[in-house]
Amino acid sequence: MLNLESMPLLAAMPMGALVLDDRQGILATNQAFLDLLGYSPGQVVGRVFDDLTLTDHADALTGLLESSHGECLRLDVRFANRRGGDLMASVAFSRFVAPGQSAPRLLAMIVRHAESCADPRQETRADEAQAFAQVGTWELDLATGQVLTSRNWYDIWGFCPERPVTLDRCLQRIDSRDRDQVIAALARLSETESSFQLRFRIQRPDGRMRWLESTGRLEPDGAGLAGRLYGSVLDITSRCEAEQALARYADIVSASPDRIAFVDRGCWIKAANAAFLDAVGRANEQVIDHSFRDICGDGELPDLLYRHLSRCLDHGQSVIDDIRETHHNGDMREAEVRLFPHRDDQGSVTGIVIYIRDVTVIREAQRRLLQSAAVYAATSEGVLITDGAGVIVAVNAAFTRITGYAESDVLGRKPNILNSQWHSPAFFVGMWRRVLRHGSWQGEIWNRRKDGEIYRQKLTIRRVQDARGTLINLVGVFAEPGVTMGAPRRAEHLLHYDALTKLPNRLLFESRLEHALELCHRHEAPLALFLVDLDRFSHLNASLGHQIGDELLRVVALRLREAIRPADTLARLRADQFGLLFEAISQAEEASEIARRLHATLRAPIRARGHEVFVTASIGVAVEIGLKADRNAMIAQAEAALRQVKRQGRNAFRMTVIESADAADEHRHLLELLRTGLKKNEYRLLYRPQVDLETGICQGGEACIHWESSELGPVPAERFLPLANESGFIYELGHWALATACRQLQVWLSQGLPVCSLAIPVAEAQVMRGDLLPVLERLLIAHPAAATLLELGFSELLLQKHPEQIAQVFNGLHRMGIGIALNDAGSGWVAPAVLRRLPVRVVTIHSSFIESLPDSSDDLAVVQAIIAMAQALDLDIRADGVRTDPQRLLLLNIGCRQAQGDLFGGPLPAAQIERRFGAPPEPVPQPAFEN
Repeated sequence: MLNLESMPLLAAMPMGALVLDDRQGILATNQAFLDLLGYSPGQVVGRVFDDLTLTDHADALTGLLESSHGECLRLDVRFANRRGGDLMASVAFSRFVAPGQSAPRLLAMIVRHAESCADPRQETRADEAQAFAQVGTWELDLATGQVLTSRNWYDIWGFCPERPVTLDRCLQRIDSRDRDQVIAALARLSETESSFQLRFRIQRPDGRMRWLESTGRLEPDGAGLAGRLYGSVLDITSRCEAEQALARYADIVSASPDRIAFVDRGCWIKAANAAFLDAVGRANEQVIDHSFRDICGDGELPDLLYRHLSRCLDHGQSVIDDIRETHHNGDMREAEVRLFPHRDDQGSVTGIVIYIRDVTVIREAQRRLLQSAAVYAATSEGVLITDGAGVIVAVNAAFTRITGYAESDVLGRKPNILNSQWHSPAFFVGMWRRVLRHGSWQGEIWNRRKDGEIYRQKLTIRRVQDARGTLINLVGVFAEPGVTMGAPRRAEHLLHYDALTKLPNRLLFESRLEHALELCHRHEAPLALFLVDLDRFSHLNASLGHQIGDELLRVVALRLREAIRPADTLARLRADQFGLLFEAISQAEEASEIARRLHATLRAPIRARGHEVFVTASIGVAVEIGLKADRNAMIAQAEAALRQVKRQGRNAFRMTVIESADAADEHRHLLELLRTGLKKNEYRLLYRPQVDLETGICQGGEACIHWESSELGPVPAERFLPLANESGFIYELGHWALATACRQLQVWLSQGLPVCSLAIPVAEAQVMRGDLLPVLERLLIAHPAAATLLELGFSELLLQKHPEQIAQVFNGLHRMGIGIALNDAGSGWVAPAVLRRLPVRVVTIHSSFIESLPDSSDDLAVVQAIIAMAQALDLDIRADGVRTDPQRLLLLNIGCRQAQGDLFGGPLPAAQIERRFGAPPEPVPQPAFEN
């Protein structure tokens, strides 16, 4: 039983209204109805509607209740008045379903009665009630064609309430495809006095098409309202769209390759699509209303369904699981089964929708993806994936470890964040052209880490296309430098390239200079050598710190590289000095233009870690035009020009041109003086002290040839030794040095001096002539005490160049008891396995790796590697070029016990060095080195 408190809208209606249940019993009424007919609530509620009327309406109301379309009905009802007599009224019935109820109900509203004229407010309230019931009502005067409607009817049709509505206007708004059937239905209604129900489309003023459902009937004669059609209209657009969608859904379900079936709570199949029927091999009538297990037999699918019945039917939960089943051809297939609870309009679970998809291919692909993902995550190679537009979409952990960029740093960006700016645009154009044309590219590339370090990597790029050939991804795979190169190649790279700027170092630069000189001699083309010193770099480094100094050097290296041609050589020779090599320049004036361009390149301020730094450079240039200059001569000329620039105030350049005639004459004359000098006794041996780094005691020396020409005066070794090697005079000069050293060593030993060794460098010509061993045998016969203390030094490059001859010489020297030293260790790469087979006693570290210590971590790594190798082979270690006490302490701490260099004094005559043997160290004046 309802009460008015539970239905405030019913109580507020000014017209009489009732609520009927599905058996037409009165559930509730409002006060307006009671006042109209003179009843009390107890006399109305609980009675059947027809008990209050003088006419029978049960069939009409039953039809409305059984309708599933939410229709409205309007009847002329003759009520029995409690005060006496009767009351003729027009009553609108609307079907509705109350929230939480399943049975339909009727809302009856007296919209007009014969004893009174409708109040405008009462009409408004009726319109509100109809809007609540989502229905519009209408009356058509057949004589005038005028249409009287509720306000909600205007909203449905889209008419303006202020303008009168006629039948013609309504027909014009009806879609032309439905207009004729509406006209015919109205005509039949007028002739037969029957009711009608129509669906039709209208075109609203806003252009939208709407579906309407209208019911109507002719008012019976004698009611006082004859000559009128009345009815209701309902907007069913949403319902039609839903029906169309359901029809399409039914087609989709029927055409789906996945198996779909519906079972009720007893697991009886109530529906199945074609794919399900094909799978069980039965027709539709053989499946519907049969048990699911009877149709599917025993297996994982029925077991899965019955195992989860309670979960689906009682708890309303969905289930997703995989099963394995045998295909009709005998293959084992994997299927994904989804069980969905099906609910009715009241929310009760009435059955289960079973959805079965063959996922054999998908699961196999997923397993492969998981395996690939495991490899992708665990591989030591960096992996970068972009979309078709080149935007990064994924990187792996190795990418982060190698580059320093986290995944969040690079997602959404392009790979050019790694660009070192060392490659020309043409390099990348060629690389991407090959990727797009041939599908892949492989090669070496210089990239930049997040911290600014530039490194070389081996990179492979592959494109990924879909089945239609559309580019969807690009995948780049690269290895860390230590992975891409074997141990010999890594060591070679470490020895010949500067780790900070990744430029060639001094060793490689000098090698390239020699090669360039050979080409220039062959083609008679000029060659220019540039030495670029950064002015007062040591002050910047000390004031701003090494990190900013390192960044400054990287930027300078990049700017210099951008200012020259790809074929030109740029190297970092020492901390603040760069070397450049320009082959085949047109004339000397071109070198001046290049120098000016380099100055302009370095003039712009440099941003380094938040600091704006201005740098200037001093440039010394040597231009070879005479075709006779050697490597050392060119370097000496460039260094002389550089010193002049620094003496004159820095931030400038100076050029020295070696002319053809001058060079030829100088070369010929110097060679003549070189040969005659030996006859004139112009040569003498000086000895560089070799000391124990821990005690500072001088234990021996290295013999150096000193030439003081009667005509030229003292001639630097870097000037005459290359000429002696080139002319072959080094053979005679080297044997003279051996004889002199053996004689001097015999004298020292006869004097009882505590000398431990005397080192003598051996030239290539002395080895290749093949008489080095016989010469030494004769010398040792004359000076027998010298054998055990004599130490012959051989260049590491010589060992690489002539391995067989060197092995024979080494074995002969070992038999004679002469010590063997491997000089310039690090300038080449001799495998430890080779050294192990040779009777080498001492390894001397090349001075180029010592001069940057302790600041250069890269040179320190090379030195440590050489020391570790020597210690493993039980060899003595000696460092060459030690200039400072911090270098001495560092070498001592990492395992080097012997050294020579400016820290312990320069080359000394025999009379001076013999006073140093076994004596405490003397303070040595430190030279002032200035940038």
